Amino acid sequence: MRAYRCMLVAVAGLVIAGSGHAATRDYAKLTCGDFVTSGKANMAVLLWWLHGYHAGKSGNIPFETTDPYPSRLGFYCGSHRAENLLDTSERILNELDRGI
Repeated sequence: MRAYRCMLVAVAGLVIAGSGHAATRDYAKLTCGDFVTSGKANMAVLLWWLHGYHAGKSGNIPFETTDPYPSRLGFYCGSHRAENLLDTSERILNELDRGI
């Protein structure tokens, strides 16, 4: 129980500390350029979010030990920086769903 309280206090502290500086971001407006320049940690979070967003829309929740999605998205975004990230991600994930 004590560990639970400590964790709760730590999370609350992070939320409160970050709330004053947090900017609202419209993920639908992110570009491929935003993605490739965001850094590894942010890219990883965005990949998980995009995968979950697509799974929620499509109902397709694949589990692959070797997922081609991250490298395909990174490769495409690297040379098409002005493209919309969400649209690009949807297109790539739809192609993967169809086996392309």
